[in-house]
Amino acid sequence: MVEKFVISLRKKSERKLDKLIIDNCPPNLSLSRTKIQDLIKRNMIFDPKKLNILTLKTKTDDLEQIIIYLDDTHQKNLLPENLDVPIVFEDDSLAVLNKPSNMVVHPVKSSQSGTLVNFLIFKYQDTLPIIFDKFRPGIVHRLDKDTTGLIVIAKTQSCAESLIAQFKNRQVKKFYLALCIGNPLEKLNQIISKPGVKILKDNSIEVRTYIRRNRANREIMEVNNQTGKLAVSRFSIQTVYYLGENQKLSLIGCEIETGRTHQIRVHAKFIGCPIFGDDLYKSRIKQELNVEKTVLSFCNVQRFRQMLHSHELSITHPESGKRLFFRGDFPPDFSNILLKLDKYKAGL
Repeated sequence: MVEKFVISLRKKSERKLDKLIIDNCPPNLSLSRTKIQDLIKRNMIFDPKKLNILTLKTKTDDLEQIIIYLDDTHQKNLLPENLDVPIVFEDDSLAVLNKPSNMVVHPVKSSQSGTLVNFLIFKYQDTLPIIFDKFRPGIVHRLDKDTTGLIVIAKTQSCAESLIAQFKNRQVKKFYLALCIGNPLEKLNQIISKPGVKILKDNSIEVRTYIRRNRANREIMEVNNQTGKLAVSRFSIQTVYYLGENQKLSLIGCEIETGRTHQIRVHAKFIGCPIFGDDLYKSRIKQELNVEKTVLSFCNVQRFRQMLHSHELSITHPESGKRLFFRGDFPPDFSNILLKLDKYKAGL
C-alpha cells in the first residue's frame, strides 16, 4: 500500500532536496535523511506544481510544496500487543502514558513489535487520529528507546493539531531527571568559559548550542555551531553523591526549550557530565569510567541503560483550555539505583 503526503515548505532555501525535506518535515512524519534519500532514488518524491520527479540535483529555491509517496512494505505485520504501559491520565481527547525503558515509540524496520504503537493499537484499536503516518497513530512527540517517562498521546484530530502546535510554539513544558557522572558546576568552574554555556544566578546551567548529526556516524548527534539546529537546555543540580575520592554522581533536572534528537544527552556530555549508562555518549576518561564500575558493583548488575526520565509534563488542554500538569514515577531500575545511592548523598 502506498500513501500520499503533501508537505508545504515553510523554510525555503537553496539547500539540497533531502536537507530541505528534513527542515520542513512535520513532527509526526519522522523521516531520517537515509529514508528520504532512499525515497528520492525510488522516484517517490514529486513537485505537484510542475508534476516533476524530484532528485538530489533538483534546484529547490522555487519549490512551494512537495509530494511524498510512502509505502509500508516493511511494516505489514504491525500487530496489537498487550504491553505494560502505565496510564497517568486519560480523557476523551488525550492520554498521558509513563513509557518504560527498552521500548521504541513507533515501529522501525528493525523493530516491529514491543513498541508503544503496538500497545496503542491494542488499547485503542483504530480510533486514534492518523495525521501523517498510519504507523504513528496519536503520536505527537517521541522519547528515545531507553528514556523513560511521560509521553502524551492525541485521541482526536483536533487534539493532535493543538498539541503539535503547542510543541512547535514551545508551549509544552518538559522536565527531565538524569543521573550524570560528575558534578557539572565543579567541572565548569575548572575552566574559564565554554561557548554556549552560562551559569545563572541560581546556579542552574543554561546550554545554548546548535546540534547536528555526526557526519561519520549518523546515529550520533554533536554540537556544531556552524551548521546545526538551535538546542536550548537548562540544567539544575538536585543531589550530588560522593562515592569515593574523585568519584561523584549528580541527579540533575533538565528543562528543554527545544526538542532536538538526543538533546539532553548531547548537552550533558557537552558540560562534562554524561548521563550514567549512556553507551552512545559515555565518557572515555578512565576516572569517570571507574564511577560506572563502582555503581555497577554495589548494585550487583552488569549494566544500566541511560538513566534519563521524563519526569514532568505540562500542556494546555485542547478542549477546555486549562493548563494541565503531570508527574511520572520513576521506573524500578531508576528507583533502585537512587535507593542504593542514598547513603552517599551530600548536601548542596
